[in-house]
Amino acid sequence: MPGWVIYLIIVNVLAFLFYTIDYKIYQNSGGEFQPQFLLNLITIIGGSLGTLIAFIVWDRKINKVNIQSRVYTVVLLIIHILVLLAFFGPNKDKSTTWFLSFYEQHKVFCILFIIINIITFIVFGIDKIKAENGKWRIREVVLFLLSLIGGALGGFLAMDLFNHKTTRPAFLVGIPMIIIMHLILVFMMAIGAI
Repeated sequence: MPGWVIYLIIVNVLAFLFYTIDYKIYQNSGGEFQPQFLLNLITIIGGSLGTLIAFIVWDRKINKVNIQSRVYTVVLLIIHILVLLAFFGPNKDKSTTWFLSFYEQHKVFCILFIIINIITFIVFGIDKIKAENGKWRIREVVLFLLSLIGGALGGFLAMDLFNHKTTRPAFLVGIPMIIIMHLILVFMMAIGAI
């Protein structure tokens, strides 16, 4: 069995177990699993299927409190499936060639894109820490500007991982819209339109 299959099995079993524990604690005590960061992280790094199965098994009711986590989990599952198909599917050679070609043609763009996403992720995290400690906050315009100039994916991951800005409609709608804009930009670059 390939290593990536073993990894996916382990991470999805862990995701299911963590969310099962979280649900049982929440049901019995009214609290929730304290390392919420860990629950979100395991879903992001490949445990979306295990998380989704846990939702279906334990908590099928969808309401305005849990809808965001359900939508994020389904979106992450789709992204995970697409990445798996790209790198391990029947056309993996074409995908690998395309990614390497795109990187070679747009090396500076790719490096800057990675750097701005890391910076945006860190800035969102710092803002969350400041919010929890009641300290001076980073202005929302700065968070949006970082997202707009390329860091929306890092901002989105930070929002999900740190549970930050998740009740603000401007961020819930704005950041995904910026990500779509970035995807269109990358697509236009890939087909040579810009």
